[in-house]
Amino acid sequence: MARRKKNKNLKGIPAAIMLILALIGGFAERGDLMERMSGEPVQNIADTVATGQMKVTYLNVGQGDCTIIQTEGHNAMIDAGNNHEGKDVVDYLNQQGIDKLDYLILTHPDADHIGGGDDVLENVEVEQVIMPDVANDTMTYEEVMDDIEKENVPVEHPKVGEEFGFGDATFTVLCPETDLVSSDDTNDASVGIKLVHGENSFVMCGDASEKSESAMVKRFGSALECDVLKCGHHGSRTSTSEVFLKATNPTWAVISCGVDNSYGHPHQETLERLNNDDVQVYRTDLLGTIIATSDGTNISWFSEKE
Repeated sequence: MARRKKNKNLKGIPAAIMLILALIGGFAERGDLMERMSGEPVQNIADTVATGQMKVTYLNVGQGDCTIIQTEGHNAMIDAGNNHEGKDVVDYLNQQGIDKLDYLILTHPDADHIGGGDDVLENVEVEQVIMPDVANDTMTYEEVMDDIEKENVPVEHPKVGEEFGFGDATFTVLCPETDLVSSDDTNDASVGIKLVHGENSFVMCGDASEKSESAMVKRFGSALECDVLKCGHHGSRTSTSEVFLKATNPTWAVISCGVDNSYGHPHQETLERLNNDDVQVYRTDLLGTIIATSDGTNISWFSEKE
């Protein structure tokens, strides 16, 4: 099925781009996803990311978050799922031939986002951790911070508007605003980014709620426009507000949530807003691991299940 991007202007460049959508079905184990796609064992990054490509993997970690970004010779990861998902996250990184991360972004210190971070830090070389300057009084948080110290990984508390580069991709920090960084509401302390690869762009903002989204719209306005929006807080009604959805104006949205989760994510209100704005939605609870591959102009989609 083919679908065009909405008409929009990204950094002054019009982009009306045809989607090549291919759903790869019937995979029983997500750890075998890329091996089954290629038909051969994955040996290293060059086997899975071609020159000039960027791959964004929304890893199925149940009711949690983990996003892996690969460009040729460079890798980054956003969050690492819950504690019990840590080993599976590491196994997937190994399957992809990823033994080093340029950046490990831990959006905020809630267990469903940083829980597997200690496993990642213990098994993969991490050059830099990016996280908000907010703590959480939990064993999960302490374990991650202990491993950051043990592995001597530098930590940066990013400023809104700060830009980072790796390979032929860049990302800009969208949130949190300083006055929203508080242990009273760790969700609105979430680090959010806009990832850009050629003409393609992705916005991902952890569990940032409408309060943080409004601050982003006030600061960035139409510069928030993107092709792919990862819905905040697993598709909760508290995120993906109408004003934020209008500003980001995505063609596609990804929701990371667990099957039959106790929170009822994604909430119907969120799904209705996306539907009313003609946004194509991909959900990990329905499709398993979801992969978007950018060549700088086109975005191709693959999923673990039909």
